[in-house]
Amino acid sequence: MVMANDEDGSARSRDSTAALAALYAAERTDVQNILGHALTLVSVLVAYATVIGAAWATRPDTIPHYLIPVIPIPALLVIAWHSQLNSRVWAHNQAIFILEQRLLDQIPSIKNPTRLWIGHTSGRLVNEIPILLKERRFGMAAASMITYGGILIIVLALTVASLVVPIVVYRDWQWLAWTMAAVYAIALFLLAASYKSTFGVNIETMDEWAKSAHASFPEQFREGS
Repeated sequence: MVMANDEDGSARSRDSTAALAALYAAERTDVQNILGHALTLVSVLVAYATVIGAAWATRPDTIPHYLIPVIPIPALLVIAWHSQLNSRVWAHNQAIFILEQRLLDQIPSIKNPTRLWIGHTSGRLVNEIPILLKERRFGMAAASMITYGGILIIVLALTVASLVVPIVVYRDWQWLAWTMAAVYAIALFLLAASYKSTFGVNIETMDEWAKSAHASFPEQFREGS
């Protein structure tokens, strides 16, 4: 009887470990796919900005004046999609952290401080700007700032140029340029708010959002048995 109970407990432990590992692998796969899509979007943005910049520098007359104020729209759409993907990555990372801790609980030989950085947290130690600045790893912090700041500079430069050229240089389609300036200001404000909200996502936030979603949409967010 004792042996049977031990075997049942061992089986449950193995099932638990297998289930955790399967969930962990699924979450990691989702994150990798999302990051791949995000990288593709960044590549599209850089290519678009390069083509527009080259056309402006070499053959400016090929760009109709009425199109200049709307040139930033594709770039802002890319940033909006990137914001959505970034939010999904942060949400998945909360689940990954929980699953990693459960799996590490079953490997007692891995102790602190090694346990502190195993898993997705290792990336935060070398990429997350607030951590890098706090720990005075300024070289790594600079690389991260250039990576993310470069994308922001491309979008802002494209937006400002598309508004300045018709208003100051060509002095035509100014009403459209001023209208789009207001639209872009609102869009950039909303996108900044979106990114700021994403950076505030943590386990407690996801718990609150999930409970609220379950209360509003019980069929889509079901409680476990």
